[in-house]
Amino acid sequence: MKKNIILFLASLIFFTLSYGHTNPYQKIKLAVFDNPQPDPSHAETSQELLNAYLSGINTAIAVAATKGVHIEEKEFFHINSLPNIIQQASNVKAWKPNVIMGLSSSNEFLMSKAFFGNQLILSISATDAEISSLSSDFYSLGIPDNDAVNTIINFINDHYQSANLFVTVAAESKESVDFADLLSKKYKNLHPSKRVVESRFLTDDLDHLNLPKYMKEYKKGDVIVVMSMGYNSAIDLMNKIANYLRPIKPIFVTSTDNWGNDSTPQKISGIYDAFRIDTLSGGKDTNEHKIFVENFKKIYHKIPTDQISFVTYQTVMSFVAALKKYPPPPKLTISKSILCSYQKALKQNSNWFRPPQYIVYKIEPQKEVYFDTLTRS
Repeated sequence: MKKNIILFLASLIFFTLSYGHTNPYQKIKLAVFDNPQPDPSHAETSQELLNAYLSGINTAIAVAATKGVHIEEKEFFHINSLPNIIQQASNVKAWKPNVIMGLSSSNEFLMSKAFFGNQLILSISATDAEISSLSSDFYSLGIPDNDAVNTIINFINDHYQSANLFVTVAAESKESVDFADLLSKKYKNLHPSKRVVESRFLTDDLDHLNLPKYMKEYKKGDVIVVMSMGYNSAIDLMNKIANYLRPIKPIFVTSTDNWGNDSTPQKISGIYDAFRIDTLSGGKDTNEHKIFVENFKKIYHKIPTDQISFVTYQTVMSFVAALKKYPPPPKLTISKSILCSYQKALKQNSNWFRPPQYIVYKIEPQKEVYFDTLTRS
């Protein structure tokens, strides 16, 4: 009996020294810092999309608990104003989270380096090329613009081989401007004989857009690439251009995110062909998505319908999976343990938990229809 007690005490001491208060599987404090607004051109965020955003996180927390990883989550949603962002960032820091997630726009994610650091900071979808310059505690699950540009070019080459490009750009969006510039440069380098025109607009002025002036350099047969602030404004612009160009049937390509389901955010008017190359929904045929759907149904008694649920689920599961697959060394704080495991994961896979493919949808009058699956370039 005495020998058993000694062995038990020795085991207990070993467990305490190895994990103790720094055990990364203790309760992890997760701060959700975001402006959950998929289209800044439309100030309102539907309650449905907000619920879908949070239901993905809640599903991940439930799955993580079955793996021995317990998470306490708190939301710090903000509006698109600098004073409010600064105040909410201060509130986040005061709560002392171990992980910060959200930061869905590239502008917001790049700006966050002024507020946060020394713990894992995850963007659910930021893609700007400048993100690669951030320190190693920042990571975005969004597919980088360079990859997306290559895929769009490949799509155009496959389906519209002789096309010139007419690129529409929301001038107030750094993301749109940077993406459009990168696309134009790469396309011109690949096809020196092709014409590439960039035409900028202000989203707030869409209802007063001077279309004869704006479309002056468009030629019949050009592929019109739409780089907008969001899906609503993308369709709004496509409708306006298509109606102006009648009887020409224009071709549109956009990589605008859709947080919702297969219904378009507004009705298509005019006659045109439009394709949306989606970087969020890739991965629906994976085991991770199957586990997500099964657990979502257990909690909410229905299947998930909005894209954003799986995006936020994957963001949480990315650090849970890193902890389980790449255990940190002992005697680190919880925050350092999570960051250490995540950095180990990224060394093994620089695209950790990013969507493995692109899904192309054809935009019909009131819904999106699956068109193709593209491998990432």
